[in-house]
Amino acid sequence: MRLARWVLLWLTLIGCCGALAHVTTTGLLRIEFTGGRMLYALSLALPELPAASAAILTTAASGDRGAAEAVAEAARRSVIVDLDGGRCRAGRVRIGGAGTNETRATIEIDFTCDSSHGRLDITEDWRAFLGEHYQTLGNLRTPSGERQVIFGEESRFVTVDIDRTVATGWFDFVKLGIEHILTGYDHLLFLVALLATARGAWSVVRIVTAFTLAHSVTLSVAALGIVTIPDRIIEPLIAATIVWVALENLFAAEPDRRRWIWSFSFGLVHGFGFASVLGELGLKGATLVRGLVGFNVGVEIGQLIFVVVFLPALMWLSRGRGARLTPRIASLAVAAIGTYWLVERIFVG
Repeated sequence: MRLARWVLLWLTLIGCCGALAHVTTTGLLRIEFTGGRMLYALSLALPELPAASAAILTTAASGDRGAAEAVAEAARRSVIVDLDGGRCRAGRVRIGGAGTNETRATIEIDFTCDSSHGRLDITEDWRAFLGEHYQTLGNLRTPSGERQVIFGEESRFVTVDIDRTVATGWFDFVKLGIEHILTGYDHLLFLVALLATARGAWSVVRIVTAFTLAHSVTLSVAALGIVTIPDRIIEPLIAATIVWVALENLFAAEPDRRRWIWSFSFGLVHGFGFASVLGELGLKGATLVRGLVGFNVGVEIGQLIFVVVFLPALMWLSRGRGARLTPRIASLAVAAIGTYWLVERIFVG
């Protein structure tokens, strides 16, 4: 019966996150248009991609000509650009990243248009290469200003007048923040480890508040370019924080006593992980501020949703004899998964 409850808990959490997020892969896009030329620069998180796509991107980035040609052909089929009624010509396709200890790959396409003004129509459909539930969040920069664009399941094309500045809201960034935390299983497992031994509402409030304050600080300084730490360093450190907290739950006499301190300290590391999302968009000025605030709010909303779902389930499992057994089972599971991620991120990338 205790095992059945645990299975039900994990299925509920996975189902909740899937229902809220809908997408399995989110690409981060930077579009720069000037003088009849357009750069389309897409950044993808390799662990989120279908295995076959991640493999061919890795091979292409390593210099394999056949793989590079296959990716280039997929890119030209997936992205079509029209300006002022005329088709823009796709030129060189560059594949970057995906090397040793790299967690992201980039695909850049150069387009040349016969006009430099008018209505810009961009059609993007990567489903054949990146999966049915793929979406892109992008930043489009033209001489008239910046705006945010989304290619998703609801719409695979975007139309903008590049000569007219369009007021854009920050809700797209809120949505990105919610999706990032609810599909970021390393961050969710870290929260599970933090809260597994929490005693009472005040303990939960201290832990969650400390984590929120810490990652908000490093998210801000990283997104603003004040401090930059490569993903190949941050990603293994995030896995290490998960293992540390889980092991403390198992071996420390009173793990909840100093938990808010670890929550704050390790939250600083997780904030740099959050910041990599905004960094890939190449935001500047007011758009960067809007993106920073919106994304941070979205992360907090997603975090709150998870806590509201997880805590009642944890309390249900911790009744009676489960009061001692449940935190240990949770911590053992988290420690095992965290150790796997740590080894993978150090030696595989």
